[in-house]
This record gives sequence, structure tokens and C-alpha cells, in this order.
Amino acid sequence: MASSETVAIIGGGIGGLTMANALQHHGIPFVLYEQSPELTEVGAGIGLSEAPIRILDEMDLGNMLRRQGSRVKEVYMPDKILKVRRHISVNSEMVCIHRARLIDILKSRLPKEHIRLNKKAISIKTGVDKNSITFEDGQTVTSPCAIAADGINSVLRRQVFPNIKVRYTNQTIWRGISEAPMPQDFGPSYLEIWDEGLRFLVIHINDREIFWLGVKPEKPGGQDNPETVREDLLKLFQNFHPQLKQLIRTSKNVLRNDMADLGSSHRPWHKNRLVFLGDSIHATTPNFAQGGCQSIEDAWCLAKCLKKFDSDYSTAFETYQDLRETKVMKIVKDSWTFGKAAHSKNPFFHYGYRTILTRAPKFILRRQEAFLNDMSYLD
Repeated sequence: MASSETVAIIGGGIGGLTMANALQHHGIPFVLYEQSPELTEVGAGIGLSEAPIRILDEMDLGNMLRRQGSRVKEVYMPDKILKVRRHISVNSEMVCIHRARLIDILKSRLPKEHIRLNKKAISIKTGVDKNSITFEDGQTVTSPCAIAADGINSVLRRQVFPNIKVRYTNQTIWRGISEAPMPQDFGPSYLEIWDEGLRFLVIHINDREIFWLGVKPEKPGGQDNPETVREDLLKLFQNFHPQLKQLIRTSKNVLRNDMADLGSSHRPWHKNRLVFLGDSIHATTPNFAQGGCQSIEDAWCLAKCLKKFDSDYSTAFETYQDLRETKVMKIVKDSWTFGKAAHSKNPFFHYGYRTILTRAPKFILRRQEAFLNDMSYLD
């Protein structure tokens, strides 16, 4: 790629920042545009599986992740009173970390002169030889290659591919971080609880903090009263173990989101000199903790394609989608099915799926683990 051909990255989340690091690693100039006044993350925790960790290692960021996060060594599937139904040791590397700490790691090696803050992209004109990107402040910049990493509600995707719609699961997720202790028996682990038509997940993100998630069936658009949200959730999970409820009670902030994805059907990931990555083109529900992971894989794959094909952007973009689409769309599809099963109103279907989780031979679960960690498509 010619040194004068600076890539424009739209979005400074996990995908956009990883993209910047990957381009820097491959010697490709870039400018990253982020709409917020600072690079940060208001979310709670995130889990990274072995594949994205290996990518961070390639960019000399992996050990920072390990130092600031928590290694997940065990997965437990207990009931609401923490009676264990299934226990599985994690063979591969998995690290959970506060999202804000991950953002700090990803931005730590990026030159400040390559970052533009308070730059909200509102439109793009993409042609066969360049992109013209207009920002809310009135500025327009041109770039031979633009990468949209602006999330599930991507402004650029809605303009370029208006037929791609957000698909809601009719499930709501609450997230928080607490320093309340868990029973020593569980250690630095991951807990997934299905009971009473609800789900509750618990993940250690460092030596003192625990990231929890609560999920219930609910149509999108609901809102919480900030003054009563903890009490409301304590009523919802009133029959759950006291230590689980203590996590809710002691969380400083409780975040609420309507779970959604963009579906798993084939769609273009690029047009002319514009290409999309991560949630902006294949958002997935969080059931497999793969949203951030797949954004990191996207960024690494796309950077390698841009390096390999130099200024032949069409071939680079096509190759990137060909390499990534099969894996990521299977994740989107399977995650949607998993979430629907967890909250199915059909008791036989719900019980059957839970039975598979708690009694399936370990080799089946290992096969899923191997699939998520496979990066042989990049060889």
C-alpha cells in the first residue's frame, strides 16, 4: 500500500482500536475518528477467547491483557441456589477484563496524532477511487479506504446498506460490576445459571471485581428507574442465592440493553472503497461472548488483506469477507438459537436444551471451543 494512502477508521471501540493497532503493526498509515470526547468504554466486562488473545500477542498487547484481567479456568452451570449441575475445565486460554481496561490497552500504543476525537461521522460518499466522509462539525475528509467500525447502530451502514435491519431477541440484559465475594469453591471462574425462565451469569474480571449479567424475556424499549433498578432486579431474582443478589445490591452502576443482532443471512460487507467490520456488519447476541472477539479477528484479517493486496482494495475487501464470513455467521446463528432456547416458553424445548448443556459429552463442548479458537483460515 502506498504510504500516502491513509486509511480512515470510523469508530474508536474495540474493533476500531484493534484495527488501528493492526494497521500500525503492518506499517499501514491510518487516522481514527471517534465521536466521543475521549477513548473510553461505559460497558462492564468482556471475555476474550484464545483466538483474539493470540492476535493481541502478535501486536505485543497480550501480556497487558493478562496482567489486568482474570484467567477463566473453570465453567460451572449451577442452579439458582448454586448447586452445581455441570462443571467443565477450560482447556484453552480465556481472559475476562473490564471493557474500559481493554480500551486502555488498545489505545496505549497508538500515536495521539493519529486519533481525532469529537468527530461524529454523519454521512459518506463512497466511489470507485475514494470516500468522502462528512462529520457533524461540518468537516469533510477524503480517504482511499474507509473502515466502518461504528457498531450495531452504524450510521454508515444504514446509509450504504439500508436493508440490513437490527433484529431484537425480545430479551433484556442487565450488567454490573461488584466487589462482593463469591464462594471460594468457584474461584476465578465463569458461572451460567438457567432457572425460573431467567439467566444469571457471573465472571471474575480481576482479583477483586466480579462482572454479572441478568437476562429475562422482555420486549425492547423498556426503561429502568435509576433509583429503584437494584430493588427491581432483586425482586426479579428474589429466589436466587443470597450471594448472587449481593452482586446486584453492591454494584455502583447497572446497565440495561435490549439484546439484538443483525441476523445471519449473507450480505455484502463492503462497497467501493468502504468496508465494515465487527458489530457494524455482523453484530451478534452476547450468548457466546464473541462480539468483541470477532471484531478483533475481523481487524487482524482485514489488515493482513490490505497489506497483501496493497492498493487493490476490491480484492482485499472480497478476500477479507470470504475468509471471515463462514465462521462469524455461524456464531451469529448459533448464539441466537442458544438465547432463544434459554428463554423458550416451551418447557420441553427449554428442558431439553438445558439437559444437553449439563449432560452432553465433553467432546461436543470441546469441539465448540476448538471452533471458536480456530484461525486456520488465515494460514
